[in-house]
Amino acid sequence: MSRGGLRLLRDGLRGTRRPLTRIAGWSLLEAAPALASGWVTATAVDRGFLAGRPLHGLAWLGLLAALYVVRATAERALFPHLADIVEPLRDHLVRRLVRASLERAAREGRAVDSAAVARLTRQAETVRNLVATLLRTARPLVVTLLAAVAGLTVLDAFAAAVVLPPLLLVLLVFPLSLGSMMRRRRAVVLAEERVAVRTGEVLAAGRDIVALGARDHALSEVEEATTGYVRAAVSAARFAAVRVLLVFLGGHLPLLALLLTGPWLVSSGRMSAGELVGAVTYVTGYLIGALQAVTGSVGGQLTQLGSVLDRLAETAVVEDKAAGSVGRGGAPVPDGYALRVDGLTFGYGPHAAPVLRDLSLLLPEGEHLAIVGASGIGKSTLAGLLAGLEKPGAGTVRLGGAEVTALDDALRARSVALVPQEAYVFHGTVRDNLRYLAAAATDTELRRAVGEVGADTVVDRLGGLDAELTDPAGQLSAGERQLLVLARVFVAPARVVVLDEATCHLDPVAEARAERAFAARPGTLVVIAHRLASARRARRVLLLDGDHADLGTHEQLLAGARGYADLAGQWTAV
Repeated sequence: MSRGGLRLLRDGLRGTRRPLTRIAGWSLLEAAPALASGWVTATAVDRGFLAGRPLHGLAWLGLLAALYVVRATAERALFPHLADIVEPLRDHLVRRLVRASLERAAREGRAVDSAAVARLTRQAETVRNLVATLLRTARPLVVTLLAAVAGLTVLDAFAAAVVLPPLLLVLLVFPLSLGSMMRRRRAVVLAEERVAVRTGEVLAAGRDIVALGARDHALSEVEEATTGYVRAAVSAARFAAVRVLLVFLGGHLPLLALLLTGPWLVSSGRMSAGELVGAVTYVTGYLIGALQAVTGSVGGQLTQLGSVLDRLAETAVVEDKAAGSVGRGGAPVPDGYALRVDGLTFGYGPHAAPVLRDLSLLLPEGEHLAIVGASGIGKSTLAGLLAGLEKPGAGTVRLGGAEVTALDDALRARSVALVPQEAYVFHGTVRDNLRYLAAAATDTELRRAVGEVGADTVVDRLGGLDAELTDPAGQLSAGERQLLVLARVFVAPARVVVLDEATCHLDPVAEARAERAFAARPGTLVVIAHRLASARRARRVLLLDGDHADLGTHEQLLAGARGYADLAGQWTAV
């Protein structure tokens, strides 16, 4: 597996230390039968059945059965913790793939490639399933091998000397073959993508193919891709057959040697009959099965996981942008929350006319800015760029000296809050909704935020913070949903708040109260204005007017910017 694949897997598993620790604990209980089986069997034979005490022997076997019950209990207890690992991993992969595919398509000015669909669906799900399978199989195999080797060594050193050297040799040699196996698995993955691409192209151009009489040519391309996939799959399957030889050398051959020397070992007094049966139990019950699984299913799963992750890592790369000071993992950390825009240009696609062109702007900490302009002029686009949700075509947006798009997602969410026109209120209590961006907020802080933005009447009508929102769209009007979202953002830690017409469903009095509350709140406030009053309340106003922009106070723009005077006249007329 390449470094990129390992990094992608490591990033996806970040934050899963607790479930992994719990799985490790349950794994120790799973290993109990493997550790004790040979010793318990030997004791049951020597001290029970061969000593003429069958009940004694059955009692020891009953102990072994109890250990299997413990193992089954441990296996069952593992499943919730497995879900806590594999589901976040799958979500992480999907986010990375969607983001990279869309950015690549926008940068290159073409549609998302058909292979991206295979990566997003089949390959991301393949990684999830493989990791889950390996946690269920490879993990217990490792502890089983270790436990069985320890048990065999303690039971009889001579038997261990016969069995363990070839077993350990195979376990050391087998990883050397994984590189070749992984290359064959990778060839299968690439061939699978080619089938998806060719099939997608033919289906998309089906009408043109029929019209041009090119059905045979199109069919031959699909058949060629399919044949390549079959060849790659057969090659991988043939190489996997080597495992049969490895299992014989590392498992069946030592067992044969143990059985052939067993009568002599027992007759010479080097081993008891029970110890011989116990040693055979370790080999046949655990070591051979574990070796078969490691060289077969687990080895195949590891190589498949490595090849798929390597392919995903190649296509899920999002360019890193360096700026500002650097924090953990290389991500920049802003120094303060001043916003600086330099030479900002943005267009939806490389061949589209820029919505914003060469815009420069400095918003010191504590600024209150209103952005105005005609519909479709780029106000919401600028809001998304300031929040780091859009990547500029040229120029930069920096927050505290750090490029905002290069910030870690969690840090950016804690630093900048963009409130869109559509207010999202989800199922749950009012408290759950308000604490969505500030999980540690107290009820006192929530009630203060509700009162500051004017949402107290809404919360009281619903029944307080404990009220259950089972149908937010039916229980709340559009304006009430906006008030709850404003209270949610008010209590959040973000020191830069961008209101993108987030008060459009409020009446002028309620809108003024909410904007004044955010203006008085520590931090910077940017308002995409849809009423003249919002511009009047702001400390400065930015007018977007086609290829240029004007910045000043309401009075300055009213006197010196004709476009602003016309816009103010339209607002007044409305």
